[in-house]
Amino acid sequence: MNAFLASVEKKAYKMALIATGHHEDALDIVQDAMMKLVQAYSDRPREEWKPLFYRILNNRIMDCHRRRSVRRI
Repeated sequence: MNAFLASVEKKAYKMALIATGHHEDALDIVQDAMMKLVQAYSDRPREEWKPLFYRILNNRIMDCHRRRSVRRI
């Protein structure tokens, strides 16, 4: 699992940074996505990790956008 997380870390950070525009938010999103994958899906077959991780990452990015839109109202 550690090798997988290391292999996706940079790409995930870039995706989150582009989506949020904020360094701290991007780091938090990637960390949350990695923790969720490890806690909930580490027992799944290795070939499922990548699609699961990117789905979790995308959901965390969307959550961040929702929180921001609520704060502006």
